[in-house]
Amino acid sequence: MSLHSMSTRTKVLLLAGCLFVGGLAAGIIVERVTNSSGGDATVTTTAKLNSVQSAGSASGSTSQTTTPSADGGTGENEPVGTTSSTSSDPASVVAPDAQSSYDTLRRELPGPVAVAVMPVGSSKATLFGSSAPAHGWSTTKIPVIAALMTALGSQPLSYEQQTEVRHAITESSNEAILELFHSLERIKGGLGGASEAVENELREAGDPYTVVATQPPPPGAVTTFGQTEWAPESAALFFGALDAGCLLSASNTRRILSLMQQIIPADSWGLGSAGFSHVAFKGGWGPEGGGYLVRQSGIVDPGTADATAVAIIAHPPPGSSSFDVGTEMLTRTATWLRRVLRPSSHAIACH
Repeated sequence: MSLHSMSTRTKVLLLAGCLFVGGLAAGIIVERVTNSSGGDATVTTTAKLNSVQSAGSASGSTSQTTTPSADGGTGENEPVGTTSSTSSDPASVVAPDAQSSYDTLRRELPGPVAVAVMPVGSSKATLFGSSAPAHGWSTTKIPVIAALMTALGSQPLSYEQQTEVRHAITESSNEAILELFHSLERIKGGLGGASEAVENELREAGDPYTVVATQPPPPGAVTTFGQTEWAPESAALFFGALDAGCLLSASNTRRILSLMQQIIPADSWGLGSAGFSHVAFKGGWGPEGGGYLVRQSGIVDPGTADATAVAIIAHPPPGSSSFDVGTEMLTRTATWLRRVLRPSSHAIACH
């Protein structure tokens, strides 16, 4: 029977049947695609930092000491939530089972730990654990040093400043970093200008949201900038930009990265004790709500095409042994990271 010879009613029924069958097939396809997409495998991008920073970025202030008393920043509470996401981006440098092995590690640790990892030159971080920002403590000493070098322009560091840079990085000396920050204040016209200069280094690294703290540090802390709320993704972004040569001259970049590979043994827990062949890093720690926040940022295989930027934040339980527990948490987490990292050569460019 031809289509022309059908009644109008028959034509309508035939068309409705075709549409039903087509819709059912499309639904099956969508369901299969959804079920095979990996659930919560999402990529953390700089766009996500907007909600992260605006949700938890109070501009507080404290600093750090070279002992477990206060190394330079604080973070009073544990991260809100423990959302974990692994990257499906081709630039991802973690093993396929990284999320499941992280979940196992997290259950074994006495407190929350967050990890952000990204290939140097990328703007996408793979995040494990909370994305909540926490006080930067002594990890913010590196942006301060970078800001001073930028402010000096073609003028080299004085001999005294070179010595202070060495002590500030390798020994996490608060006295040294305060002298360097005072030099930056003299150039920039005070605390506000110096803090803005540090913030500009973060902006140059591709982080549009982190606000450098300027309020007086609370009891037990030393610096204002150490109280900056710094998310793990943002920290990894900065250290990646530093290694990529996007922030400083080649000679100043080499100076900082070299010193970050000469951290004293007493502070070489975490990334410094995980068995990496080459790693440049800086730790930070300080009192947080009856315990300590302990964190590190750095670069695995710095200066190479395989370079990977890393940030780790540990929130050990309160108590007299909180600092020691926190450093052990960082060491165990860094050891796990060494097992799941899959470095691959990639193009490195500034953004």
